[in-house]
Amino acid sequence: MLFILLLGHLSLMGQVTYNDSAVTFNRELEEVTVVQKKTQTIVEQRGNKMVVDMSAISQMPKFLGVSDPIRYLQSLAGISTNNETSAGIHIQGCDDYQTLTSINGAPIYYPNHLLGLYSTFIAPHFSTMTVEQAEHRGTMENRVGGLVNVETQHLQPLRFGVEGNIGLISSDATLTIPCGKKSALWLSGRASYINMLYGKWLQIQGVGLGYNFWDTNLTYAIHPTENDEIVITGFFSRDNINIADSLTFGVGIHWHNIVGSAYWNHRLNGGNWRTSISYSGFDNHISVNALATNVYTDAGWSSLDVKNRLSKRLRHDIMLNVSADYTHYFYQPLQFSSTGGIGVMELPKPKPLRHGDEASVGVDLRHGVNEWFAYHMGVHGSIFHSNQLFWGCDPRITFQFTPAENHEISLHAGSYTQFFHKAGLTGGGLPTDFFMLADSTLQAERAVGTSLRYSASFLNKKWTLQAEGYFKQLYGVVESLGNIVQLINQGFDYEKYLITGAGRNYGLNLMLQRNQGIITGYISYSLCWAKRKLPALDGSQEYIYSASHERRHDLNIVLNARFAKRWTVGGQFVLASGLPYTKAEEAYILNGNMICRYSTFNGAHMPLYNRLDLSCSCDIIKTQDHELGINLSLYNVYCHKNAQFVVYRENLKPIMGTTLSTIIPSISIYGKF
Repeated sequence: MLFILLLGHLSLMGQVTYNDSAVTFNRELEEVTVVQKKTQTIVEQRGNKMVVDMSAISQMPKFLGVSDPIRYLQSLAGISTNNETSAGIHIQGCDDYQTLTSINGAPIYYPNHLLGLYSTFIAPHFSTMTVEQAEHRGTMENRVGGLVNVETQHLQPLRFGVEGNIGLISSDATLTIPCGKKSALWLSGRASYINMLYGKWLQIQGVGLGYNFWDTNLTYAIHPTENDEIVITGFFSRDNINIADSLTFGVGIHWHNIVGSAYWNHRLNGGNWRTSISYSGFDNHISVNALATNVYTDAGWSSLDVKNRLSKRLRHDIMLNVSADYTHYFYQPLQFSSTGGIGVMELPKPKPLRHGDEASVGVDLRHGVNEWFAYHMGVHGSIFHSNQLFWGCDPRITFQFTPAENHEISLHAGSYTQFFHKAGLTGGGLPTDFFMLADSTLQAERAVGTSLRYSASFLNKKWTLQAEGYFKQLYGVVESLGNIVQLINQGFDYEKYLITGAGRNYGLNLMLQRNQGIITGYISYSLCWAKRKLPALDGSQEYIYSASHERRHDLNIVLNARFAKRWTVGGQFVLASGLPYTKAEEAYILNGNMICRYSTFNGAHMPLYNRLDLSCSCDIIKTQDHELGINLSLYNVYCHKNAQFVVYRENLKPIMGTTLSTIIPSISIYGKF
């Protein structure tokens, strides 16, 4: 893209001294045109972080008419591609709950809509998205996976603004409201009406699916002084799914997220101080009605966080970072209730609300030894108490080499601790998960890992390349080997299906970007092994198997082309290995209960996943401050039936099921005023 700065008919006044006398003259410059090619890096590598500008996302191909941050994130190297019913952010072989996903540092525990097709983030409400994968500093919060943080808008706007999108699936709008010269308010909302036009395509093996969602964001920022900033943010989302094929069978799933946070940021001389407090909550409710039996489940999870961050430059070549955090967890364990034909089956007693407390301190020191070598050295110490006391001491070190300009090599090693777990009642990415704190029966999760990263830019940053190899050993991993059908038949005792063991993630990530020219975009490829070693339920033997989210090979090609002033055409092609699943071998009825015998856990794999999406946008109005356009998006262009779950017919023959087996067109109108 070219931008032109016109300097015309400027007068330059000057004085020249000659023979002790001052001579004043006027000189008129000729018209000057300065032309510069603009480079917009899609993903910028800043040390151990990848930073994504939300304005750059809006220039990429739209997905079902929407510029979605999480959909974009899932196409990057090292982050597993999702399918239509597999939500979550799986960074370098870790489960989604092992990665901290947050808004201004406040955790959000299920940031997805429509089974993962949409995220809960409305892009215009946020300024940047930061991603950490295998390389972490001593001040990072306790997680054994990665970190994804989105920062809300907070800089003082110059004027009132409206930005929005009206589509066939959902519509959203963001208001920017200046409140004087030192404060501003941002308000965003979105609601869906997907069943109005797409209801006949939303099916699971011929069974109708009713779905709707909505979410809101509110951010208020005030700048009382030049060095101080206070930002208050609220977020709420809700989803509803209803599945029914007759009067005798139906499933309802309802869940919501809530986040409230406030932070104060103070700029110091050569440093920065940030303190924040936040509340985050997630709960889900499931009802299953089958054969005159009604089963209900409820689970809730909440946390209250206080975080402090200090960055201070001690010398020109030494930077100190310190963190001090406290988190109080309180959650409702998975509860079952029932009406109807349960018979003599005894329901478990309701479980009381449970609590846990976590406190941690982190220190990280960066020393730039010279222009080509620097190192980070840090440690993260923490204690946790529920019904048992746990502690963690996690050293981390990183060596950074800059052999030439625009080239960097980084070697990292560290250990990590996490004090809570998550398991699920069903597969396929449905939000039927429940959280658990570490206790006397479930130990804390721990990991040790190492990574080697290389990043470079070429041809005046026209091209960038990123490559990373990693290895991570996991301990205390929890897996649920049961499902909701087994729980109904076995008396609703989900805890007896929980087992703990170890894991091992390793792989290679490659990403090549083109940041300038008519065609921009990137190609990303991930090679990942995510292995788990867990005992059988009876403890008789151990199994080594692939994690349920493992995609051995994952290729994404995302391209965007601006062939004319107003037209932008883009697309995404995905080619990935099929997800693992457990194959049933036998089933029979015993005392009125259905008993299944399965083969090796996750011993089979679904077919290869592939999909092509296209997007075309026309800018009717395009200026610096105003924008109006139309977008046409095509999801699954060649109607490939990607397998998302397995169902069984006669003789237990597995049949690969899908929810979206056809092309899905979408037209949307976007604008900014």
